[in-house]
Amino acid sequence: VQTVVDEGLAQPTLIGRRDVILEKTKQLGLRLDFNKDARILDPQADREFFAPLTERYQRMVERRGVQPESAARWIATRHGIAAAMLLEAGEVDAALCGGLGDWTRQLQNILPIIPRQHGVSRLYSLAALILPNGALFFCDTHVNVDPTAEQIAEMTQLAARTVRRFGLAPKAALLSHSSFGTSHAPSAIKMRKALSLLRAASCDFEIDGEMHADAALSDVLRGRVVSTSPLTGSANLLVMPSLDSANIALTLLSAATEALLVGPLLLGVSKPVHVMVPSVTARGIVNMTALAVAQAAAHA
Repeated sequence: VQTVVDEGLAQPTLIGRRDVILEKTKQLGLRLDFNKDARILDPQADREFFAPLTERYQRMVERRGVQPESAARWIATRHGIAAAMLLEAGEVDAALCGGLGDWTRQLQNILPIIPRQHGVSRLYSLAALILPNGALFFCDTHVNVDPTAEQIAEMTQLAARTVRRFGLAPKAALLSHSSFGTSHAPSAIKMRKALSLLRAASCDFEIDGEMHADAALSDVLRGRVVSTSPLTGSANLLVMPSLDSANIALTLLSAATEALLVGPLLLGVSKPVHVMVPSVTARGIVNMTALAVAQAAAHA
């Protein structure tokens, strides 16, 4: 938080027990001025502030099997819910949740609060590794176990827009165990169908598939298999056929290279909200803050 303030990225709102946050700030020797640089909101103590948010959340979840008493308790004790409600109400411009506990449950907590973008069928996730030779983006690393061809096409377009926010031209490769038609397995057929859908949508970025991961990163290897490809150089957006393959590739490469992990970023949400993984570092939180601020500015 101190870095976020020092670099002028945002005016943070911290959600939690005020006495605990103040004590931790003192222990760490931070220079935060909670009357100027940042603010603390304590859902259990600031009852007047949170009363209308609690009532609104109760209405949101009352037809999801959640009793009013449970909803009031959740917004007071589950800080991701409180953060999402602040975002939904316009009290903050973006929200970062998670960092502790089960990532999927954290995501499920915010789904009833922040809707999908108009025209988007579901949410997806995108993560990036910043390597010495550039950034690699992986999709879908955390949300959809076995996406359909239509969902792969949709996530690829959403991911390409996010890659552009990093100041990069998206170059997408649809990955598979199959190399340009060598397999007729269901997953290979799915990736070929996704490519057809993307081509029919006249995407404004380079894309090709289905291909091996090494071919995605080397136009020399691709040239040994196909004589022409709209994908030039090395792909920077790797779209996987399943959550297993995307998550394994991301975490394996992250551990093997000690690359800087950014994300996961939620794709398809109507407002900038992201759920951080428990392994997120302080620098990772700063990077996620910067991205969320940029998204908020784009939404404004």
